[in-house]
Amino acid sequence: MKLLAPALLLAGCMSEDPLPDPPQPIDTVWADQIHAGDMFALVPGTGSFDYYAAVIDPLPEPAVVNVRESEKIADDAIVIEQAIAAAHRAGIPNAQLEDGTVRFGIWGVGFAGTHTAFTYVSWEGLHVPIEILGGTSKCALGGITGNLVNYNRDSADADARDLYRKLQALHPTGNVIVASHSWGGAVAEYLAENLATIESSEGPGASFAFTIAMGVPGFVLNYTFKGPGLRHVGDAMVYEVDRPDDPVHTLHPGGNGGGHQYDITFGEAFQGSYGITTDELSCESVPGACADP
Repeated sequence: MKLLAPALLLAGCMSEDPLPDPPQPIDTVWADQIHAGDMFALVPGTGSFDYYAAVIDPLPEPAVVNVRESEKIADDAIVIEQAIAAAHRAGIPNAQLEDGTVRFGIWGVGFAGTHTAFTYVSWEGLHVPIEILGGTSKCALGGITGNLVNYNRDSADADARDLYRKLQALHPTGNVIVASHSWGGAVAEYLAENLATIESSEGPGASFAFTIAMGVPGFVLNYTFKGPGLRHVGDAMVYEVDRPDDPVHTLHPGGNGGGHQYDITFGEAFQGSYGITTDELSCESVPGACADP
């Protein structure tokens, strides 16, 4: 009888369900890094002048663009939708995305100065105010072929410093979350990886808490990025996500350009931002990865 109680106790312990695995960093980083009062710095890629400035500059004040009504905006709205998706993952209410509690500012497009801000109507129908930070990235004008000479460390350094200075002026304190794509992803990762050096020469600024980069070029002359995944960079976090069929990241010049699109739609049905709120792939609004042309 004396042995029965310990045996029953042991049996009871062994029958309990195993403890669940702890949450993974990719599941917790959003709420850890993104909060009310932060600013999303939106950094689009090559040719962004044609996709943004050429569309928005001519609009009457107040400027409003609807992603469902403008093919140009839809082609390059990735950084805005990426930021919205990240805010969703962080649990930020939609109202705070629309009322300025969480700020959004776009850099590097080459706006003419006609507007200081515009309203973006998202795939989900949110009306998000976007401040214009200014600046013209080294690759804002023209396409990939015309910018081949600009895909280098010097360009990344110049663009990263200009982005840093523009944010010093409009958001000098608090947290900045960088949402970036393509050449903008290269600029954003370069800034994150060289922040201490840039800060020492440019002066103090906001804290770059989290950098999200999509479709980062697979090759930049004289500089090597660490590649996809979530990692610590200094005191901050960097998350790079690249579609497996993205010809820009895979250095596949003959690949289908649709693989460079990270806003996933099936026809008109928005699925989410790839790598953040969906793992689906679509190619020119058709479900599935892009095949070679």
